[in-house]
This record gives sequence, C-alpha cells and structure tokens, in this order.
Amino acid sequence: MKVWDAIVVGAGPAGCACAYDLAAAGKSVLLLDKSEFPRMKACAGGLTMKTVRALRYSIGPVVRQSIDRMVLEDRDSSAVPVRNRKSICVMTERSELDAYCLSKTIDAGAVFRRVRGITGIEESDDQVAVTAQDEVMRGRFLAGADGVNSQVRRMTNDGSWFRTAFAIEANVRRDAQKNDLVFDFAPVMAGYGWVFPKRDHVNVGLYSMDKNEKLDRSRLSAYIAQRFGVEAKAESFVGQHAGFGAAQHRVANDRVFLVGDAGGFADLLTGEGIYGAVISGQAAAAAIVAELDKKANAKRTFIHRTENLRQNLQIAERLAVSFYANPQRGFRAMKTPLLRSAILKGYADGLELSSIVQMARRLMPAKPA
Repeated sequence: MKVWDAIVVGAGPAGCACAYDLAAAGKSVLLLDKSEFPRMKACAGGLTMKTVRALRYSIGPVVRQSIDRMVLEDRDSSAVPVRNRKSICVMTERSELDAYCLSKTIDAGAVFRRVRGITGIEESDDQVAVTAQDEVMRGRFLAGADGVNSQVRRMTNDGSWFRTAFAIEANVRRDAQKNDLVFDFAPVMAGYGWVFPKRDHVNVGLYSMDKNEKLDRSRLSAYIAQRFGVEAKAESFVGQHAGFGAAQHRVANDRVFLVGDAGGFADLLTGEGIYGAVISGQAAAAAIVAELDKKANAKRTFIHRTENLRQNLQIAERLAVSFYANPQRGFRAMKTPLLRSAILKGYADGLELSSIVQMARRLMPAKPA
C-alpha cells in the first residue's frame, strides 16, 4: 500500500495552500474532497492584499474587481469613507477561485481524489491511516482542511476551543463597477452587513457573532430591499458558519494539523477567513517538509509558524468584543487620520494588530478603541 508523504482533507484555500507547497517541495500529497469543482461555496469572495501576496501564484484570471475604496457605515447613519492609493482587496467568486486554486495545485503535482466522507482516522508513531468509502489511505502526516464542520477535527480533537459565527449572503445583478465596498454596522448586533461589488453584480450579506441574532433569507431580503429598493432581485442565497478559536487551541497531535476554518483560523472581528486559511495551510506544509527532511519536528514547527497568526487572532477577538459592544467608539477612532490609516493597513496589508492597539491608546487615551 502506498504511503503518501501527506494526506490533505479539504481542497479549499487552506487545503490547496498546504498541498501546493508540499507538491512544490517534491513531496507526495493526496488531496481529498467530497465535492466536484467548481462548487458552490458560501463566502463573500473578497481577498485582502495580504492574502493575494501570500498566495504562490497570481489569481489575476479570477479577479472580478479591484477595490481601493470602502465605506464604513454606523448605526447613527454616519459614514466614514476610507481610500487607499493602492488596492485594499480584490473581489472573486469563490466557486471560480477554488476551482482555479485546485487546478494550480494539481499542476504542481498533488493528486486529487473525490471521496464521500471520512469515516475513520488512526494515528500511529510514524503515519496516519484515513478511512473513506471502506478504503484505507496512509500518509506520514494529515492536514485537516475540511472546513467548519471538519471530520478531521472531530475525530482527532476534543474541539472544546472551537467556536463559530454565522453569515448569510446573496447576489444582486447590477453594474457594480462604480460601487464602493461597504461595511454597514447598523443592521445586526455584534456584526455587520456588507456590499461587495463584483463587476456585473454585488454580493450582499449579514454577519454576526451573536448566537441570538436570527440571520435568515427573509432578514437578508429586507436588508437588500432597504439598500437597493424593493425591485432588486436577489439570487443564490446561501448561509455558512465560520470557524474561530485558533488562539485558544493548544496543538497536541504530532502528525495531524488543523488549518483554515477547521482549525479556527478565521478573524472574529472582520469575519475574514481566507487569509488565515492560506497562512495556516502553508504553515502545515512547512512543518511537514521540515520533519520529512529531518530538519525540525513538525509539531513544534507548526506551532512556531502559526504563533504570530494566533496572536493576531487573539487580539482580534478582544477587539471584536470591545468594538461590537460600542461601535460608535470605533467610529471615533476611524475619524482620526493616522489611526484610520493604520487600521486600513492592518486589514489590507497585515500591519500587526498590537501596533494598532498601542497607537489607539496613545491617540485616544480616555476611550481606547
């Protein structure tokens, strides 16, 4: 029986980031997913520039629109425009993005296989056995990139550290090339509404980390009618949970690593998940390569490679609790040019959140953001 250098479960951004780097390093990698690509995936599809730079290849062919301006809207109907001389983010359709990344990963040398689901995982001293459809596949390492409902996490982890938030989205057909990217903090508690322009349509959604918020099709339809008029026709309604908790997760497995939503690497403040997916996926690949090449222990390498990301996610969690409890205070901060520029750099370019918090305390000592 073939023993792969690594088995990766889940062919989304996290799984492809991991499998691509493994294949590029000359390792044998089996990439598993239950879906046929292209697939429908609940995700607004915005990639910050830090994410674009982290990817190993250009995603130009699947970029719908490049954004250099966004508007933040408050509950008192005030708005703060934020503009950057360079792009803040790019807009994609997740079905197109995922299929494109998978094709790049296969081109790099990964072997892709569809499976109905994972039914068993057994870790030994030197390999991991994965059972799917009564077939046992063996790898020296396993990366769980199978999303918020991860079977890998459930079979290998107690999951007590894992939490979720919920978002629902839909598309509205319109010429969106002159539309701003909007984050609207009025329509929900502990979250926001969004408008993401994508050339021939806008993606509109609601996100909240409050478990008591009922976000459903009728709630989103009402929000769309409020913004675009009752005649606006929305389509492709879809909801999805996002996974959090990586900051609290203490990695225990020697040969199994959780990445992306499966590992709780989404940002609770912004809801951004693709950046954490890419970085954690690449970290797992680097850890696996390090041990296969007998340079360093995989578990310790993975912990080290994700340490900075986990710290930022922990700060983001604290900021989320503070901001959503009193968004008006955050808006006061955004009206300070220096702090607004720093927050934008944190969102778009990856400026350390600890630096932004320190700056906020200096500029707004009485009411720190």
